[in-house]
Amino acid sequence: MPPKEYNFKIKGVLINEEDKTEDDFSIFIKAMDDNHAVMLVREHLRNHAPKGNSIIKGIEKKTS
Repeated sequence: MPPKEYNFKIKGVLINEEDKTEDDFSIFIKAMDDNHAVMLVREHLRNHAPKGNSIIKGIEKKTS
């Protein structure tokens, strides 16, 4: 039986490496737990966001 997956809403701030500007972000992701969700979001941001840092400000488990 496959592991149970839940939906999470991750909120945070992206800090651009070049000009140090801050942009809020919010993303929905399906993961096994909150740690797995943060790992997936960081990987997604590393591949698709401008270079810089990300700060996770909130994790919300969504019920279906």
